[in-house]
Amino acid sequence: MNQALAKAWSRLHGSILGLLPTIPYAAVETPTAGPAIRAEKLTAAARVDGPVAFTEVTFEIPAGCRTALVGPNGSGKSTLLRVLAGLTPARAGGVEVLGRPPGLGRRRIAYLAQRPALTPDFPITLRRLVQMGKYAHHGWFDECDHGDADVDQALRLLELTELADRPVHALSGGQLQRGLLARATVQRAELLLLDEPYAALDAGSRTVVERFLAERPAGLTVVMATHDAADARRSDRVLELREGTLRLLHACAGHDHRHA
Repeated sequence: MNQALAKAWSRLHGSILGLLPTIPYAAVETPTAGPAIRAEKLTAAARVDGPVAFTEVTFEIPAGCRTALVGPNGSGKSTLLRVLAGLTPARAGGVEVLGRPPGLGRRRIAYLAQRPALTPDFPITLRRLVQMGKYAHHGWFDECDHGDADVDQALRLLELTELADRPVHALSGGQLQRGLLARATVQRAELLLLDEPYAALDAGSRTVVERFLAERPAGLTVVMATHDAADARRSDRVLELREGTLRLLHACAGHDHRHA
């Protein structure tokens, strides 16, 4: 490469790198008044070519509410959560999540699958996994502050500080689940969608997660699919999916709460 071409490439390369950090990871959303979730005559299936899981369900979930989604296996709980997360399209009806139709890449929403799957030997530490929650507030090619106080605080909150430098493939299922909750905290998500979050937890991890949900930040809305009656009693609102329909079991369950 001659000198003139090298200089031209250097200028082009610098211009590209100067532009890339301005490309956002996720669109900035303005908080809206009203319920966190509003669905009307919503119909969906687990697969595009599969049978319908539920038909014409209508419900609302207030902002800041902890909601338990109950029902037997196969009733459509996971499908509903995936619709709310923007991972599965609805067959019919309408739904708004934090004032907008569901969609991928929304910084205000965090979704935790029932069995989080990572590639075996994925070369990343727990700290780095938690730090990924900050990507929603940076450009794609921005450099995050690896010593960020938010990451340290989230690790402490989920009692993971001593595991921060452990590779994620060496974590137990409960430790990984807590790490993903820490990532959602760093992301500053306003809606947390949890699919059977206690399924892979030992007693110690369950205690940590229960405390996290009980002491969640003000304004954080939680929708949790669960089979545990105790989870329902600790929730503000209980929705049941059964035989393709959804009904409100309790508007306020287990304690005197602000939601009615």
